[in-house]
Amino acid sequence: MKIVINSLQQLMAGFMAVCLLNSCYVTGVADPYIVAESRQKENQYYAPSSPNAPLLQKQYDLTGGVHYSSGSNYTCVEMQTAYMPGKHTGIISSYSFGDVKTEEYFKFTRYEFGAGYITAINNNFHFEAYAGYGGGKTTNQHYTGRSQIKNDYFFLQPAISIANYTNNVQFAFISKFNGTHFSVTDASFSKDREPFSASQIALLQDQPFHIFWEPGFIFRFGGEHIMFHVGYSISKDLTSSQLFRAKDNFSAGMSLKFNALKQKSK
Repeated sequence: MKIVINSLQQLMAGFMAVCLLNSCYVTGVADPYIVAESRQKENQYYAPSSPNAPLLQKQYDLTGGVHYSSGSNYTCVEMQTAYMPGKHTGIISSYSFGDVKTEEYFKFTRYEFGAGYITAINNNFHFEAYAGYGGGKTTNQHYTGRSQIKNDYFFLQPAISIANYTNNVQFAFISKFNGTHFSVTDASFSKDREPFSASQIALLQDQPFHIFWEPGFIFRFGGEHIMFHVGYSISKDLTSSQLFRAKDNFSAGMSLKFNALKQKSK
């Protein structure tokens, strides 16, 4: 009898040892040690916003708009304003916030301010170029923790457009460049279990400054005060092809446009 009991004890001990070595549990399926790369890629480290190209024509023109944007696995709401205080001078500002389309694995905020030069080439063609400063924050909820990245950047954004005589149909090509500095402020996830995410954080720590080129187009149409907007742009990292990020931005929305001098004289 003792021999049978000892044999059963040895068999149970062996079974438990095999389970422990293979990270399994009798009552359920174990959590794998290395997180699937597909889950790690639910997190992103940069997302572009749509270019704020107001295409103002006359001094004291004022515009404000709201766009809904989306790209590779993210959606975004953007608010943009612009004002033309001088015959050839414009100022712009924008704010955007977004996250991934499914779960809250990735979210970001972004803002920018700028000033620029505006001129009419002829009755139909228009040129503008803005330069300015922006910043934002990206937060990732990883499988094993979280990360947070702050960024600030300087940008240059030239654009050329064509419009009809009444300026209620506009089409423009934009070429935006920005130099972005990334600062990792939190990386409290398991780097052993999420090696792909760890490589992204290491990339930003080793090479915090990236230059992005974001060319695109916008099309606007409407009446004197209300314009509908459609736009598309791509984002190319000229510094590194290894940064995992959103690579395009499609936007649609509307804007209100007024001339402050005309409104004051009424």
